[in-house]
Amino acid sequence: MKKQFILLLVSASFISLSQPKINWYAWGETPFKKAKAERKPVFLDVGTEWCTACNLMEEKTYTDTTVIGIINRNFIAIKADAEAQPDVGARFLEWGWPALIFLDSEGNQLNALQGNRRSNVFVPILNEFLTNYKAGNLKIQNNDFFSSEPPDKSGLPELYKKAYNQLDYYYDSLYYGWGYALKIPLYQPVELCFWLNKTSKNSKDINKALKSLNQYSKISDRVCGGVYFGCSSGRTWKGAQPEKRTEYQAGVLHNYSEAYMATADKKWLNEAKLIRSYLMNSMFSKEDSLFYNSQEEYIDLKDESVVISPEKYFTLTAEQRAKYGQPPIDKTLYTDINFRIVRGFLKSYEATQNKEDLDLAVATANRIIQKAYLKEGWFKTVIDNKNTTQRMRELPGDSAQKNIMYLKTQAHAALAMLLLYQFTNDTTWLVRCENLKNMVNDKLYDKENGGYFSTNLMPVTLGGKRAATKVLIENALFARFLIEYSDLTGKEELIKMAESGIRSVGVDKILSNEERLIADFVLATNKLMKHHLVFTVVSNDFNSEDTKNLLKQVQHYYHPSKLVKLEKPGHYPDLGKASLFVCNQTVCSQPIAYSANSKTEIDGFIKKLK
Repeated sequence: MKKQFILLLVSASFISLSQPKINWYAWGETPFKKAKAERKPVFLDVGTEWCTACNLMEEKTYTDTTVIGIINRNFIAIKADAEAQPDVGARFLEWGWPALIFLDSEGNQLNALQGNRRSNVFVPILNEFLTNYKAGNLKIQNNDFFSSEPPDKSGLPELYKKAYNQLDYYYDSLYYGWGYALKIPLYQPVELCFWLNKTSKNSKDINKALKSLNQYSKISDRVCGGVYFGCSSGRTWKGAQPEKRTEYQAGVLHNYSEAYMATADKKWLNEAKLIRSYLMNSMFSKEDSLFYNSQEEYIDLKDESVVISPEKYFTLTAEQRAKYGQPPIDKTLYTDINFRIVRGFLKSYEATQNKEDLDLAVATANRIIQKAYLKEGWFKTVIDNKNTTQRMRELPGDSAQKNIMYLKTQAHAALAMLLLYQFTNDTTWLVRCENLKNMVNDKLYDKENGGYFSTNLMPVTLGGKRAATKVLIENALFARFLIEYSDLTGKEELIKMAESGIRSVGVDKILSNEERLIADFVLATNKLMKHHLVFTVVSNDFNSEDTKNLLKQVQHYYHPSKLVKLEKPGHYPDLGKASLFVCNQTVCSQPIAYSANSKTEIDGFIKKLK
């Protein structure tokens, strides 16, 4: 009996191994070299692990023997992960996910499709493309929204106004949020609104933020916590897509915490606690002390004979859900997403003074340093793949990541580390910020036109030039870091680098292509014009009680443009006790000592500023 069982296993394994599969390549130089050598076009599939449509394509279309045969005979096939390779994701975002892209061997786009196609539909598409390709009937599609070109040269106020008006066009004044046909809980424009409310003193901005957050709370899971990714049923925020992405949990947690500080309304704390609970109970890896990537919308049913829709499932109680099963979780660990969570928990700590949030932020950041910081001086993007089932897309290994730097990852790391310094006074974070800034400038800065490339990995040449991608959001995030770092440390030369990054992606074709996803750019441009309020606590004894009390008071004082540092007397006078100086670009407050009236003194100084 045992021998028969072994034979069956061997037979089953042989059958499994003999099943035809598409010969996928990872994004890089190798497949394009092969395409040139074999004179074949390239078929590129770009998607993510949480994408339901991508899963359908994987399970239904790419297992069809006719599709497999056509692709393997006639194409060089590449599969790219938009999160692990953010430069590819940004370049083809308008088509996905999945984005089905047809390229020539030089990387020129010849055709593109949005969303999955079943095999009976996809086979004719492949054949028609090949017929036209061989006949030379295909023209290069002009979709190069990210190439290097001379930067925008208009005045900063004009550039800001252009970008602000574009974002404002997408604000839904009837149902709130940004965008119309597809509602997404975008956290970036909410953060912008809180900044503008305090720096421009316009109440309409905070109204936009709070009304939008009210809608975000309506598409949250009231049982297990977490905000859903969005709604596809139109403007009304009904029919939520029950998919939870960790990046958005971190961003909306940040928003709710700031909403509480701006309004003192405890309902925002309750919303923040619901997201925090979801992150800790569902997305936190106790083994790794880091957070997973996303929770998918379909249900991994215990009994596959039972059918229940995701929409129905998420109306059930926790006990009822347990009877059916749980949604699968993509247990990939990403550096940028975990650093975004660090910032979310630091904002929560600022709002609540709950030291658990500070401790969690610091522990998460230290774990990222341990697992993702490379001796070369930057952070790898993919920390680890903890999934027990095979992923659809191959992730870059550690050896590859030692040579590949992504701007998106470094920008999120830099912003988080700068904030960590302000809440811990640990100058190690500043040292890492300096090292990272130098590495990014060395590897990604465009010395010809300014701004930053998305990556130093550029496997394709177009017209003899490297197909270098510049991404608006990534340049905006890194510019924001440079501005904050400059204002905090006095390194004025960084402002020119920040402005260079903003102008490099502020050209019309890049801005307009990003539609509503430009809030980070609008915020960075406004920061460049207005800068920050720097709160400097000056003391000879960092461990004295009055220093600790004053510093804590400053750390929990709410103002979106606040930057905090602790230093010895020198630039500021020694007054014999801990003193606070609040400064903008042109004027400083009188020294403020710790007392019950400290907040009132700070309020009075800021109120007088123009």
